[in-house]
Amino acid sequence: MLSAQLWYNADVNVVLFFQSTMRKSWREKLAGAFRFARERGWLIQVIERSATPSAIRSALRTWRPIGCMVDRAHSCGMPPDGVFGDTPVAYLDQDPRHPSPKHSCVLHDSAATARLAAKELLNLGYDSCGFVGMPQPRFWSSERAEEYRKEAIKAGCSFSEFSGDDIVAWLSSLPKPCAILAVNDYVAQQVHHAAQTIGIKIPDDIAIAGIDNDELYCEAMQPGLTSVAPDFEAAGYRLASLLADQIDHPGEPPVIVKYGPRKLVKRGSTRKIAVSDVRVRRALEFIRRNACNQSLGVDEVMNEMNCSRRLATMRFREAVGHSIVDEIHDVRFQHACKLLTETDMSTSAIVSECGYDSESFFKKYFKQRTGLSMKDWRAKVSTRSAKSIGQNRPA
Repeated sequence: MLSAQLWYNADVNVVLFFQSTMRKSWREKLAGAFRFARERGWLIQVIERSATPSAIRSALRTWRPIGCMVDRAHSCGMPPDGVFGDTPVAYLDQDPRHPSPKHSCVLHDSAATARLAAKELLNLGYDSCGFVGMPQPRFWSSERAEEYRKEAIKAGCSFSEFSGDDIVAWLSSLPKPCAILAVNDYVAQQVHHAAQTIGIKIPDDIAIAGIDNDELYCEAMQPGLTSVAPDFEAAGYRLASLLADQIDHPGEPPVIVKYGPRKLVKRGSTRKIAVSDVRVRRALEFIRRNACNQSLGVDEVMNEMNCSRRLATMRFREAVGHSIVDEIHDVRFQHACKLLTETDMSTSAIVSECGYDSESFFKKYFKQRTGLSMKDWRAKVSTRSAKSIGQNRPA
């Protein structure tokens, strides 16, 4: 194993990042910081231990960094400014009630994230709402709860926040149907499991949305979990850039900048079906997961429904309003639109990625639905986005 001293001999600028990499959100923050580090020529050394004073002092002695980044999302109280001495520091999600007087911070806009989740949940038209937060006090959990409460009351809904030890009893006591926001996907998984354990149907009795969009949790649940994806990668990049500002301009006053949600990923936990049918809901989840596989056909979906072809066809059309084939094409179409908007993939590659072996078939289908070719649709959407950015750019 290489010692830290070898890095110093190579004259590398080391930056320490005090943060775990256990969860997807943390790894995305790290990815953003790495992107900035490559541009700057830094070596980022992750310190996965808790950022206690002793751990910080040990890491500073070992690595002699030019600066440090510290994730404070799961820490309380004042930041450990004194331990770092004169070393430049940038904090991530430091409690805004206890800001650092010396160092800058990147802070998650928890209210904006909760509002995006609320929009999806309240669109279901349920009269009851609930929130499940962190078992330990966390400022961002409180902010999400408060914002969701405001949106629910504004919509004329009753609101309940879980604050006890018995999640099963709380879920049982809620007026049904109820739209529940969980503070993150890990907590949402526990709510999801508790509900299914006592026979509460999702999303008919309760709809659930989480935050973080960690596919490991979201895709493992049945039905899948709707979740908001905060812009963690941008947060990590901004964090590193704030640290660079402090390194380049020592003595400048600290600043606080915010990062918000990037998108909401809708899954079965908030998908309201006109007819409550477990088989149809299972089929919809199966199609959503597998639509872009070229091998997927109606027979595979019917096998998932575990009933005769005639009954499967009838139940699906009654519940959803169109056929199984139409649903497969629709999921593929939505994925194609996403790739056209968010990537530079060629139209041929997108057609293949969406599960079609016939490029001409899908391009004809796309034009029938939009009135435009895939190329023209992409150009139109890109132009609209550019105009929107220009209109919202500060003077």
